[in-house]
This record gives sequence, structure tokens and C-alpha cells, in this order.
Amino acid sequence: MLKPLDDKLVTWLREKIQQACSVHDMIDLARKVGYSDAAIDAGIEAARPRSSAWVDGTMAAPPLLRRAPPTLRNIGAPRLDLFTLDGFLSADECTQLIGLISQNLQPSEVSHYTGDREFRVSQSALLCFMQSPLADEIDAKICRTLGIRAGYSEGVQAQRYDVGGHFKPHFDFFGAGSDPHRSACSVRGNRTWTFMVYLNDDFEGGATRFTEIDCAVTPKTGTALFWNNLAADGAPNPLTKHCGETVTRGHKFIITKWFRLLGDGPLFYE
Repeated sequence: MLKPLDDKLVTWLREKIQQACSVHDMIDLARKVGYSDAAIDAGIEAARPRSSAWVDGTMAAPPLLRRAPPTLRNIGAPRLDLFTLDGFLSADECTQLIGLISQNLQPSEVSHYTGDREFRVSQSALLCFMQSPLADEIDAKICRTLGIRAGYSEGVQAQRYDVGGHFKPHFDFFGAGSDPHRSACSVRGNRTWTFMVYLNDDFEGGATRFTEIDCAVTPKTGTALFWNNLAADGAPNPLTKHCGETVTRGHKFIITKWFRLLGDGPLFYE
């Protein structure tokens, strides 16, 4: 007999939704351990976020932009919310993170296969799964600095790009009608802000280029680069198309955290 809905399933689904896991994968795993489809559907409905990043019909600027510290620079105006924040992490924090990341690397994946095996050449580490105090501290620091609560975010990831490593032009948002969109957005909504931090600059190449506005950002240790993937009306912003240019010497390390439209509880730290 198949298992009915229970608190264990709801708790597990809520955790996986918070981690932005694939809904298809969650359903398959729940089936494998014996839950009925009716229980899984009810569990997803019980676990799904109930709050939205919309405020009065639009997305309000996060507190960091309203505080406007002197280290914040707007490099994408007027058509793209694109910023740098110098000194977000100290050199010591970056060094510690590089050490942690280097012990937990695996080949990077893409949200959907493009047919190009060389589309993304890098290694990744899922800091959010490491149960590391350092990783948890950095995750919380990103949320508090930007001013958006963790309930509206995905866990932090890290990437290492060696010589020849790159990430061809792509979007961080999920395109409407695609399988990744249906799976990723059905319970969390689309991605809003991307928050990336450069952990080192002792390499050559590896700039982050926004191809539609011809803006290239040169990595600088501890500097955060962040942007809103959506326009004010919630539609994906095509000007966010970007790439990680090829590393030609050394190793490039970054961490990245994405935020979502749907979450639990208050949106902002005030």
C-alpha cells in the first residue's frame, strides 16, 4: 500500500523546495520511497511558498540599493539593474572559501542541455550542502547585505574555472514554456537577483561580459557583482545575457547566489 501524506514528507519537500531542487526529481524520489501521487501533490501544495517579491504590483528595490553605500556602483543603468559592490568579502574570507571549495569540486552542470558539450567548462561546489559554518556565514552575509531574506533564495554555489574554462552567453532566468521553467518556477517563481562574488584576481581572462550592453567586468578579489534578471513588470530582461570569458592563465574562483520571486515570510531585512 502506498504511503499517505505525513509531516515527514511535507518537511522534506519544503527543504528541497528551499534548495531549488527540480520538482520532477522531488516527485520521482518521493515515489521511490513509497508515497502516492495524491500524497505528493498534497505535500507540494502544503510546502510551497506563500509570499511574493511583488510589492504594489512591482518589485521594490532591495535595501542595499536604498542605502547606497559609497562602495556601490551602478554599471548597467538605465535599462539594466547591474551593480558592483567593492570589498564585500575580505581577502581572508576569500582565501578560506577557496580552500573549502577546492576540496568539494565536481564538473559543473547546466539547467538544460544545449547540445554543446563546451557550453560550460568549469567545476562547481554546492556550498549549501556542506554543513560548513563558513559557508552558512557567507550565505547569511549575502542575504543581509542585499537585504533579501533567505526564504526567497537558493543556496550558494561556487565555481572554479581553470585555463580554458568559460561559460558561454546565457541567461540566469528560466525562459517561459521550457521544461526548466516549468520545473524550476512552478513553486518558487523565476529568478530575480543574481549575486556573484569574485574570490581572487590572480589570473588572466575570465571577465564577466554582459553581451547585450557590451559591458565587461574584470574580477577583483572580494568584489560582488549583482543584477536583477527581471524587468520592473516581472518579465525576463534580455539585457541580462552574460558570459564568463575564457581563463587564459591561473584559476578563477567565484561564488553565486540566486534569489526567487516566491518565498516565505517578509521579503526584506529592514
